[in-house]
This record gives sequence, C-alpha cells and structure tokens, in this order.
Amino acid sequence: MLQAAPIPVHEQFPDVDKDVSEDVVEQLQIPVVASPPSLLQDLASVDRLFITKRLRVKNVLFLRGKKNRFYVRTPDQKLLYSIEEINSWWVGYLFYGLRPLQLRVNNAQGVEVMRIVRPYACTARVLPCQLQRLQVFSPPGQLVGTVEQQWTAVKPLYVIRNKERDVVFWIRGPLITISCFKDIKFDIFRPDGSPVGGTCKRWQGVTHALFLAPVTDRFGVAFERNLTLEEKALLLAATWLMDYMYYDA
Repeated sequence: MLQAAPIPVHEQFPDVDKDVSEDVVEQLQIPVVASPPSLLQDLASVDRLFITKRLRVKNVLFLRGKKNRFYVRTPDQKLLYSIEEINSWWVGYLFYGLRPLQLRVNNAQGVEVMRIVRPYACTARVLPCQLQRLQVFSPPGQLVGTVEQQWTAVKPLYVIRNKERDVVFWIRGPLITISCFKDIKFDIFRPDGSPVGGTCKRWQGVTHALFLAPVTDRFGVAFERNLTLEEKALLLAATWLMDYMYYDA
C-alpha cells in the first residue's frame, strides 16, 4: 500500500520577513509637510504702521483715471507694502471718494499678499440705503473678513468681521471728521468695549491742507502687538476705507 510522502514543513525566514515588513512600513509612512508661512507674516512683529498716499497726477491729467498709490512703512521707515489702486479709468472722475475699486497690496519683494475690494455704494454716511463695505482677501481669492459701515446719525461707526462673520472689532470716529489743526483719530474697540488701538489722519499744516491734500496725505494705525495677522490686516484695510470716505478729493 502506497503512503503519501509527508509534506515538508515550510522553513521560516524571520530575518527576511522582518526586513520586508520594515520596508513596507517605511513606504506607507506619510511625510509631514510643514504648512507654508502666511503671506501676512510681515505684520507679525509690528504694532504701528505709517501710510503715505500719493495721487498719480499724470494719470489724472491725461484722462487715464484717478488712481492712488499707498506706501506702508514701519516706525523705523522700513517699507512693508506698496498698494496700487485698480479701477476703470472713468469712475474716479464721476464718483470721487465713493468710487468702486480694488487695492492690490504687494510686499517689498513685489508679491501680492492681499487684495481689497470695495463695491460702489452711493451714500457716504447720512442715509442708510447703501452703506460702505470692504472685503479683504489674503491670499487673493480667500476671504479674511470685512469692514462694514453702520448707520448712525452723529458719529461714524464701523464693524469689522472675520470670515466666519463674527464681530472682532468696532471702530468709532469723531463728531467732526475734518482735519483742521489737529490729527483726526478713529478709536478701535473689541466687542466687550476694551480699547485695541486707533487709526489716525495726520495734520500736516495749513499749506498742505490748502494745496497738497488732494495729491498726498499721511495716515497711521496702531494696535496691540498680539493680534492675529488677519486682524491686523483688517485694521489696515479699515484705515484705507476712512481715507476714501472722508479725505479723498
């Protein structure tokens, strides 16, 4: 009677199996990619900024549009951002400070770090039918928050919201917004009423007020150093809204 030969026991190769398993684990490991730094990183260490406005006079004279250019510097005069206004050539001649526009914010390397969009609203302050509003994007296309005018009968009032529409700041202006022999300050508060800082329109003398104010101007904004980058960007954008509403000729 024939008997089946016993099946040989499979010999284990523990060292080989161990090496193969380690190679498979290494291949399955997902590399950790560090998140890229924020485009607003230049705002991390600052708590005060100075803004200079320059009107491009040549464009106005040759009917190329009324467009401003801004420069943002730190207290030690380091150039942080340069800002260029973008609009249709004819809107500045018709709507002046109420004109719809976009502001393209570039850093010192020429990279666009922020885009500010202001749609047209026909009233500046008194009537509640159309109130002023700014949208802030960083990077361009990604909403950071908004600056919105609130209707008041006396003092200007603005609310700043983040991208989730939560109120992060209030801005209250003075009863008289005309700059005459003194700086004009707009105070910034948290929703609980605690002060954060302020934006300011600089008084530069009688000669400047009479002859140079439509061409050049200076502003400032101060805030707490520990604010987030997005909050600082929103306060910076609010300063430009104050300029266009009250001081842009």
